[in-house]
Amino acid sequence: MTHVKNLADGQGSLLTSGKTLAEELDRINRLDHLEKEDQLHLSGDWVQTLLNNVSDYVFAKDRGHRFVMANRQVAIDLGLEDPSQVIGKTDLELHPEETGTLFAAVEAEIMETRQARIDYEELSILANGKRRWLSTSKFPVLNEKDEVVGLVGISRDITERKKADLLQQGQNKVLQDIATARSLNKVLETLVLTIESQMDGVMGSVMLVSDNGENLVAGVAPHLPKDYIALCDGIAIGPKVGSCGTAVFRRESVFVDNIMEHELWQDFTELIRPFNLRSCWSVPFFGKDSKVLGTFGLYSNEVRSPTEHEQRLAVEAARLASIAVERERAETEIRYLANHDVLTGLPNRQEFKAKLSEKLEASGVTGAPVAVLFVDLDNFKVVNDSFGHAIGDQVLMIVAERILAVHDGKHESIRFGGDEFVLIVEGLHAQTHALVDLMAKLRDEITRTISIGELSFHVTCSIGAARYPLDAENAEELLRNADKAMFEAKSQGRDGFKIYEHSRPEKSINRLTLLEEMRGGIEKGEFHLQYQPQIDLFSGRIVGAEALARWNHPALGWLMPEDFIPLAEESGLIVPLGRKVLYEACRQNREWQLSGLPAITIGVNVSPRQFRDAALVSDVRRTLETTGLSAGFLELEVTETLLMKNAEQAVRLMEDFRKIGLKLAIDDFGTGYSSLVALKNFPLTRLKIDQSFIRDLETDENGRNITRAIISLGRDLGLNVVAEGVETAKQQAFLASCKCETVQGFHFGRPMSADRLGKLLGMSLEPISAQFG
Repeated sequence: MTHVKNLADGQGSLLTSGKTLAEELDRINRLDHLEKEDQLHLSGDWVQTLLNNVSDYVFAKDRGHRFVMANRQVAIDLGLEDPSQVIGKTDLELHPEETGTLFAAVEAEIMETRQARIDYEELSILANGKRRWLSTSKFPVLNEKDEVVGLVGISRDITERKKADLLQQGQNKVLQDIATARSLNKVLETLVLTIESQMDGVMGSVMLVSDNGENLVAGVAPHLPKDYIALCDGIAIGPKVGSCGTAVFRRESVFVDNIMEHELWQDFTELIRPFNLRSCWSVPFFGKDSKVLGTFGLYSNEVRSPTEHEQRLAVEAARLASIAVERERAETEIRYLANHDVLTGLPNRQEFKAKLSEKLEASGVTGAPVAVLFVDLDNFKVVNDSFGHAIGDQVLMIVAERILAVHDGKHESIRFGGDEFVLIVEGLHAQTHALVDLMAKLRDEITRTISIGELSFHVTCSIGAARYPLDAENAEELLRNADKAMFEAKSQGRDGFKIYEHSRPEKSINRLTLLEEMRGGIEKGEFHLQYQPQIDLFSGRIVGAEALARWNHPALGWLMPEDFIPLAEESGLIVPLGRKVLYEACRQNREWQLSGLPAITIGVNVSPRQFRDAALVSDVRRTLETTGLSAGFLELEVTETLLMKNAEQAVRLMEDFRKIGLKLAIDDFGTGYSSLVALKNFPLTRLKIDQSFIRDLETDENGRNITRAIISLGRDLGLNVVAEGVETAKQQAFLASCKCETVQGFHFGRPMSADRLGKLLGMSLEPISAQFG
């Protein structure tokens, strides 16, 4: 236990014991060898004089926390002329309540526990608002009865050292927050608080230049009056607009020591008078392009100019503010580019997914319908081929502007990719009659004459719409059905629009009935083929096409493969349907060749049920003989999973096909569990990378690595590699960098009619690198 025993002067006042003072008193008390006339006699006045010459704070207090002794340094710091003015008072009478209460709590603990507190830091806020950091030691004082009668203390002013520590910590925190992408407001608030900790009675603020460069908008100002900040928010920048507005206008620091008398503030003195702000110093900060980003301002309730140290602090704060704002703007631009189409400025597919999910979730709560409109430009490739891609890009920008003009921002508009746009429509606008009106307006606006320089022409569009929850249960189904409606509008002659319809809900269709309708549909010729082109990525020419079945149901309209293939496979109808598809694909390919069009390979999918059919090989031979197509222009596609289920049978069957001269492709590669040894034994000609890997190439590093590995594997095995589901230019660029030979997907062409693909083949004497309408 550390304490002081019963030290008193002639008047009974408590004396102190502290570091250098204690050593001095001890030295004096040991002067027993001096003659009596030479001995020093301690008196109250002598000790007070001694203590007044000590630069530290020295004091003593009684049990009631009242000062019974204090040296001159204590009085000076409190703004008093003489130490006697402190005697009898408590810290609550000399300091703000927060400081006085904290001091009293610590001292009560010391006297209660009889344990000294040595060299601990405490913040002293004086009545005038100034702050002092102290390194303090306090000791309990005991009387002869071993009772605590008070305490003595000594404190050293460590304000400058503490400020330096706080400044370093604050700067590090600001830089750390910038590096970890913390919000701009949080970074700037930390910066302002750091600078405020260095100055007494000063309040900081950051104001930012508006996007138009003409106004200042409020950033952060944690200790300035909120009403004052609200008045300043949006103030115009100019040559006599206070300190901050003028600093930005002049592009230099402006220090005003007396707001009420300075010409820069003469138009604002009445505005600022109620807030008791009397000086304002402002330092502008700049971006890398030398444009002013904002200003760091400091206000004081006193009429005064900043010291050189304060000016340096303000300049350093402005520099850090510029780093924070530049980082935020760069982050904002990156986020914008990630979610928006660079050409049109519209949100892109990534943003679309999030927005549509959000809308459907809200619809589930409110019950308000949501509709998706799919807009596809007709024959847009002709524009690119006729006028070049630069003109094509301008057309896309014009179309985007016209779409926005039709609804004036009421609906979400997205560039879905290529020449496709999607709108999300909500509430009353998603009702059938409103959708019809909107689609009619969109078509009329898009098909207006386009004039670019001396060119003048028209483009038409096909539009499809689907409604939630009427036409779909989720976002994916909603978009798919809107796409179906658009496709139907396009198949009916283009330049039209259609809302997705089904005469009876799919859930109410009896499977047995649908099965019989499918059987009849095969016989009646209700099934048709569409062809999706496959492009040689390096020559830009069409080198193949995949044949895809569509069912034009008399009541349900156009049905996609996922609507009927599972039932056909389950029932066995896939075998006769497969024969029809095989025959029509070969016949059509031979017809193109007889018309003098470039020879291409036609790809036909073989289902698991067909693969097990013993007549498959003879069906293929007969089809080739009947149509006259050479076997080398037919490619059968089987899935990876199918091959691996019975590898030995697959090898035997594929050997038969190889002898005929067919090409063989493994479809959806990467989704099954191929043994590389087994894969080596298959007589394949091509690998088709599953589109699930291609879809996320732009965001999924693992997907990129897998895709790169598959391409390399295929090349090492001597196989042609086809990437399916290519929908963006970035995906195309990545695949080209990996030397992927062939691509297929919406970026190059949607499934289309035989007539349309034939026309494209007729044009393919020139490289086809444009997107297909």
